[in-house]
Amino acid sequence: MVQGLYYSNNDPYNQYKSSSKINKQARDLKQRIQIDSEKYDEQFRIGIEIEICLLDDQAKTVLAKPLIEKLKETEYQIDYEYGSCQFEFRTPPMDMENILELNILFEQFIDYIDKTIQKVYKDRKTVYPVFLGANPSPQVLREVLITNKSRYKKLAKWQSKIPDVEIDGLKIRALQIATAIQGFHLHLQGQNPDHTALMFNHMLNIIPSAILLGANSRLFAGKIFSFHEPRIYLYDQSEQQNSGFPSISKYLDGIEDYIDYITSRKPIIAKDYFELEKERRDDARIRLNSNFYRIETRVMSVQPTPKSLISMIEDFIGYLYRAINEERQLRPLSVLREERMAVVRSGYNAQSHFSIIDTIRSQIDFAKKGLADLGLKEEFLNILEKRIENRNSPGDYVVKLWHEKFNGSLEQTVSEIITHIWEKTKTNQPII
Repeated sequence: MVQGLYYSNNDPYNQYKSSSKINKQARDLKQRIQIDSEKYDEQFRIGIEIEICLLDDQAKTVLAKPLIEKLKETEYQIDYEYGSCQFEFRTPPMDMENILELNILFEQFIDYIDKTIQKVYKDRKTVYPVFLGANPSPQVLREVLITNKSRYKKLAKWQSKIPDVEIDGLKIRALQIATAIQGFHLHLQGQNPDHTALMFNHMLNIIPSAILLGANSRLFAGKIFSFHEPRIYLYDQSEQQNSGFPSISKYLDGIEDYIDYITSRKPIIAKDYFELEKERRDDARIRLNSNFYRIETRVMSVQPTPKSLISMIEDFIGYLYRAINEERQLRPLSVLREERMAVVRSGYNAQSHFSIIDTIRSQIDFAKKGLADLGLKEEFLNILEKRIENRNSPGDYVVKLWHEKFNGSLEQTVSEIITHIWEKTKTNQPII
């Protein structure tokens, strides 16, 4: 049963009405699942969302609204994000056989925004779109940079009541965190409800490796943090129980279990099931807001280059296909939670009951076999192999740049780093 809602007017009637609507939608969805049990949709259709922030050559934040409005006039799917200096780029669903087209699409988009930014912000010397998992600007925490949209204002009001988040001796207001981190969301289509539940279960098994290999947020607000992936730690704390590894007690027997999990949570501002589903900002979640069944993972930072994004997608698709078809044994949820926390903090030095490096190597090997089974060529999966071999990640690479370039000025050092990363992004040179 849905618990009480966080509404500013605290109107019991509105609470009851929304609760009844959510529960009715949950019942209807369960009936739909029974009807769709024999469905056989195309598996692993791919959709991507990436979040990007804008900084100028002085490492100051830049309002994204003018760029967003200009880009909305084009064929690209662009939208606002929580932070006023952020924007989101989405791709339309694409067949997995056409995965290389995603690389081309991203290259074309990056070239287009480069030219568009020069026109939109012609009064500024230089504005950079920054493909890092955390905003590196020393300015970003000096003010509240929340987008002037109703939904974001409501979320900010809720987060303003959450205690400050502390990391490496620094206290950060909870409502500021989402304005300063950028993620990469991967959507994969399931064939039917049962297949989608299996995808969800097996996806949880590669969450720690995705965090380790895709970490990209150690430079945050003009400071290098000790955590391997500060973005996840900060987001988990700022969202309290609404973010993190799914708090399920056992693997799903079916999507009905997931619906029960969603409706057991307390809404923040959600008024229906699909808003409630979206409020669960877990590492992986099942999306039921269309005629298709999809899994979304949002655990990864945005990657600096298109090829890096594609390498992560290949890893997920190959692994999931092979694991489901071989009925690979699922690892204990408690072990995965432990590994996730260890990797977020310590990266390649994480301690667990098992060798995390060996586990990830075996998972990538499994992904290679899965891609071969699907008749797909490995295009960029070797990027992840090289990262393991070099014990490197985009976040670690940025830390090395910081040590090389720091000259006492935070702004100048950050400016030099974002310039360097932007050249990597424009030329699609993966960080390995």
